[in-house]
Amino acid sequence: MHEPTESLYSNITLNAIQLASAYYPILIEMAKQKHCLITYGDLVDRAKENHPNKEVVQNAIAVSTGKKLDVIRIFTSERGLPDVTSLVINKKLGECGSRFTENFDPEKAREKVYQYNWEEVSTEFDIYIKGAEKNAMPRKKRTRESALEEMSRHYSANKQSYPPSIKEKREEIIVLLMEGLEVEECFKQVISV
Repeated sequence: MHEPTESLYSNITLNAIQLASAYYPILIEMAKQKHCLITYGDLVDRAKENHPNKEVVQNAIAVSTGKKLDVIRIFTSERGLPDVTSLVINKKLGECGSRFTENFDPEKAREKVYQYNWEEVSTEFDIYIKGAEKNAMPRKKRTRESALEEMSRHYSANKQSYPPSIKEKREEIIVLLMEGLEVEECFKQVISV
């Protein structure tokens, strides 16, 4: 079995990120208890109990939970943590879903989860989720006129920090701004090219 570090799914959505933030604390609590498993449906139900006023959680369904767990899997993989998503099983099969079992050995993954000291887990997941939410938010497109205004305003306020050659990148900056990137990011991108 190989252990990919990137997402098993493309285009992780804001919905997936928000639901992962509701599921992660439940899985960490289970990991601390050792030798506990939970079905997809029970995970969704427990999240609904924990977040009665969070619409995205209340609308969650067990069928699509695997994609939401991938957000957690990326987080744990990038930090070298055991994969707590291995604690979630299909009710009928009594094992993780096929997307997990095709790529990982669930028993070995759970063994690592149970051996890990989860008392030391920090609030890093919350920071990760905030960053992921920001990246998943649809970009707000700008008109050429508003892009030009924003570019000019930023350049005027920060002129001394940019090389004189930045003026040659004017059109590229405008296009990036029209695509919805933040003004600082646009300037960084054209300078690094």
